[in-house]
Amino acid sequence: MLWFRQDCMSDIHVLVVEDDDTIRRLLMEYLKQHSYLNVDGARDGIEALHRVSTRQYAVIVLDLMMPKMSGTDFLDSLTALTSDPSAKAIEQPLSVIVITATPDAELPTQTIASRSELVRDVLRKPIDVLLLANAVERYLT
Repeated sequence: MLWFRQDCMSDIHVLVVEDDDTIRRLLMEYLKQHSYLNVDGARDGIEALHRVSTRQYAVIVLDLMMPKMSGTDFLDSLTALTSDPSAKAIEQPLSVIVITATPDAELPTQTIASRSELVRDVLRKPIDVLLLANAVERYLT
């Protein structure tokens, strides 16, 4: 795996949307340390929508099951926002990596992926952080 150099990543931002503080911090720190990325976090879909409206993100790591606004509702809002030609908040194409604890038998990967063209990958919890880092890196290049 090739990790990006810090000077190459200064303008690239990743958003980790996860309601569990421990998991969110772990994922953020891992991505910061190993990929030299600018990584922000959000506790739920509402906070994530606010962050997306104020900063450009290349990749969003999105949990589905969250309070206030679920990852699914956030994904629907984000899809509507990116497809609206009058909304200029999101100019660059972005990639969403969905993370969920729901088993594939209950919520198939294809169902999640077909929800939005922004979904690039679906990872099941417990998260393999190296696999996540590889996925983030893949969608940055």
